[in-house]
This record gives sequence, structure tokens and C-alpha cells, in this order.
Amino acid sequence: MNDFTPEYRHLADQIEAAGLDYTAAEIHGILAGMLCGRAANWRQVLMEETDPEDPQVQHCAADIENLLLFTAEELHSGTIPLRLMLPEEDASVAERAAAIRDWSQCFLFLFGFGLAGEQEQQLLNSDAGEVLQDFSEISRMNVEDFGELQEAEEALMQLEEYLWVATSLIWHEADSNDAE
Repeated sequence: MNDFTPEYRHLADQIEAAGLDYTAAEIHGILAGMLCGRAANWRQVLMEETDPEDPQVQHCAADIENLLLFTAEELHSGTIPLRLMLPEEDASVAERAAAIRDWSQCFLFLFGFGLAGEQEQQLLNSDAGEVLQDFSEISRMNVEDFGELQEAEEALMQLEEYLWVATSLIWHEADSNDAE
């Protein structure tokens, strides 16, 4: 594995300094979706409207590339848990719920972007298809339904655990379809 250790706040600061219109959770969802959907060229998706000569953009792009490599290594190795780029536990429940929702939305968008034809149909007809439906439900959840109660904390923890297990399942289902 590379020496990069993902850290939400650091990446969020880099994204803001580079002027990107994404959160760290959205970027990680995009990267994970691209990896699972076998799409390429994250720079075209994320950095299209930036100045590649700007040092802040270059630092941010380097961190995003490291996050992509880190996530790919986690998916390839099959280690659990896949670390999702989500706000720390001291963030509000609403902020964390929104990040989970946004991660799921971005994952779905870029996952679908990378699939085509028969591979897509095979995945949708496998366990991964059910998981993708769950992602769709998560991406539409109303974050205002979460309070600051202990139950909300537990629900967020369960959603986060589900996302990393489900993402690994999708990765491996797509990987086995690639091998066929």
C-alpha cells in the first residue's frame, strides 16, 4: 500500500483551496464509483474547470490521485473495512448523514458512467443489483429525519458499515464479471 492515509478534513481543505464544487465525501464516492464501474479519467470529471497550473489545484489533484490509489488498493486487497471519506464523529448527525447520502449519489452516478451493455446487465441481475437499489434509497434519504439522538448515531454507523461492505461486494462482482 502507498504511504497515503486519507483524512477527511485535510482533503476538504484541499478541495476548498482548489475551488472545486465537491465535498470530500462526494469525491470519494465518485472515485469508488469509477473504480467499481471500471470508468477512467477522474481528472476529466473532477478537474475539468480548474487551472492545472494553479499550485492549489496541483496539491488537491495529487491528494485525489493518492485517494484513488489508496481506495483501489483497499478494493483489490479485499480488506474490510473500506475507509469512506466521511466527516469525523464529532461532526453533527445532519452533516454526517448528508455526507453518506452524497457519497452514495456520487458513487451511483459514476458507477453507471463506467458500465456498458452485458456487464451492466450481469451486475444488475446479481447481488450487486440489490445493493445498487439500496444505494439509490440511501442517496434519496432525508437528512432532516435524523435527530441528534443515540438512535441516529447508530443508524449512521450501520449505514456507513453497509456502504463499505456493499462497495466491496460490487467491486468483487464486477471483478468476477470482468474475468468471464
